[in-house]
Amino acid sequence: MSNNLMNYLPDYYQDVYEMQAIMHAHGQVLDEFESKQIRTLLNQFVTQTDSKGIAVFENQVGVQPSPGDDLATRQNRVLMHLLPPRPITIRYLRELFNTLKIPVNITIDYGKRDAIIEGNSSSITDAQIDNIRYILNVYLPANMLYEIKIALKQALIGTDLFIGIGMKSKVTTVVDANVSQFFN
Repeated sequence: MSNNLMNYLPDYYQDVYEMQAIMHAHGQVLDEFESKQIRTLLNQFVTQTDSKGIAVFENQVGVQPSPGDDLATRQNRVLMHLLPPRPITIRYLRELFNTLKIPVNITIDYGKRDAIIEGNSSSITDAQIDNIRYILNVYLPANMLYEIKIALKQALIGTDLFIGIGMKSKVTTVVDANVSQFFN
């Protein structure tokens, strides 16, 4: 940036120390203002935001960030909530996963009305799996199921081949209790 205001100083002020000091001070203030102005402009776009800018978008769409989320994960989560509705096709889902950098393969078993998402544990994170669940819950029709299959790493030790298979589930419940009945 480096706003050098000395270039705009008239010739008769070139040798005046006070004017040089004023121009350097104002140049630093303009540099700081310009960097804040550029940051404000970039915070208008989800993919260019910093942590303060993404917090505004998260507040607008009602997303609560997890404590361990990095900036890219938070940006992807906001983008998923801001996606415009489009007709759901397998090509669109593949493009969406590719855009969000989620390394999975998706296939559809049309007879069973089942979407099968497959990936490797070495290349996918828990946050990306949560993003997949959100996308599928929002975009798939109500009469269609989905399976997320994540293969664990294969380890070759000596002559034996060990293949790990795992299953992860997450359950969230809300219980509303009516306490007033017990105290009457």
